Amino acid sequence: MPRTIVIGGGISGVACAAALNDRGHSVTLLDKGRVLGGRMASRRIRDSGTPSDGHVVDIGASYFTAQHERFRLLIERLVGLGVVRAWTDTFHVASSEGILGVKTGPMRYTANSGLRSIVEHLASELRDTAVMSARDSGPISVEESALTVNGEGVNAVAVCMPSPQARQLLNSTSPALAAALDATHEVAWEPVIAVTAVFDEATWCEFDGIFVNDDPVITWIANDGSRRGNGAPVLVAHVQPVLAARHLTEPSQVLPAALGAVKRVLGISEHPSWADAKRWTYAKPLTASPQPFFLDPGINLGLAGDAWSDGPRVETAWLSGHLLGEALADRLETGATR
Repeated sequence: MPRTIVIGGGISGVACAAALNDRGHSVTLLDKGRVLGGRMASRRIRDSGTPSDGHVVDIGASYFTAQHERFRLLIERLVGLGVVRAWTDTFHVASSEGILGVKTGPMRYTANSGLRSIVEHLASELRDTAVMSARDSGPISVEESALTVNGEGVNAVAVCMPSPQARQLLNSTSPALAAALDATHEVAWEPVIAVTAVFDEATWCEFDGIFVNDDPVITWIANDGSRRGNGAPVLVAHVQPVLAARHLTEPSQVLPAALGAVKRVLGISEHPSWADAKRWTYAKPLTASPQPFFLDPGINLGLAGDAWSDGPRVETAWLSGHLLGEALADRLETGATR
């Protein structure tokens, strides 16, 4: 078993692995998914019977900002490489009855190949790092300051995933870790069902994204043709959390209501030619710790992700993993703990 393990192949886990890697530490990155990306998930539309077959659509995070200096420098580099592009600083605002106006804010970024491609690119830059499936990974145990994964001793572990999932992996007698897990266990997580809809043509008014306020069915509509930059008549709507929670076992059941709400808000009569629904049980924490990460004072085991770093955003998830990786590297290099 390799000596330094990062569990979670989303933006936080890859950032943690990169920070360790940059300090000369070899890492094994474990993820339970078939591909990296976590909730920066993208999929390619297939078998829709429409010209949009092959179109890449974002079904997890919709966009991200880059306001923290460290993350902004990374994104500027990725823009220069053509991995990332600036998308928009203006979204529309709507109610249940239709579009009300526009709202400007910070620049939002996207990727022509889908947000997952950003995580994949960052992983491709890692050196001395193995990426492996965690589907068969056993528990992480902490007993009398000894750290093991699957019964094998390791020097350090970073767990970078939603706290309810992290809790399932950890078997610990560490009081500090138990307290951190208890605190994050109390955090409520909102579920989301992302509905992708493919139309024959775009009959709606021009927009990038729409925040839908006080609607019982949907909270957000993204114009994925704008997001991809190819004008494809593809929309992605996020279902309201209470409604999503009732349909997590059968997400396709929300399609009639969600598609009806999209048509109502946009003021269109056309029905999509193809639609699909994807659930995210732990889409967004309602609150987040102001601390950027957790690192046990007595053992080289840390927690990172968007339930830390004071906000459920892509850039704070990256910062959480990055700072945890640096802190673990400090520990490993000074030998402060085993």
